[in-house]
Amino acid sequence: MTIQLQKKLIAISLILAGTLALLGCANNSSQPNYDLDTYTLGRSAVFTQRELINEQLKDPAEVNTQVRDTLLYNYCDLVARDSIYVSQDNLPQQCRPLSHEQQPLDNNQRQCAYNYHICIKACPLRTNDCQPCIERAKRCLATP
Repeated sequence: MTIQLQKKLIAISLILAGTLALLGCANNSSQPNYDLDTYTLGRSAVFTQRELINEQLKDPAEVNTQVRDTLLYNYCDLVARDSIYVSQDNLPQQCRPLSHEQQPLDNNQRQCAYNYHICIKACPLRTNDCQPCIERAKRCLATP
């Protein structure tokens, strides 16, 4: 009777150990986590949309295309995260789903967008203090 009890305890221990090992592997993803909270995404959405509107209102000769493209890239990231709703009719061409010929976003691009949103969260939106976030994102996206 003691041998059967020992075998059952060993079997239960092995099952528990295996389950814990599987749970540990499930949480140890090799992919970085780019999730952000709704507050961060909301602040970034407000700033990004405002700055895109400001770029559109500028005289065409004054528009900095690199800044506009950086803002648009992060705008598309916000759309992809469902932080901004845009109907398909009004979706900018840059935000259209990637075709099969194009490569999916790489980790560098995702990291650039993530860092941009975090930076915007930390700066006061009613001042020009967020401009360095755009510059950092522009440099980050230009890095291969």
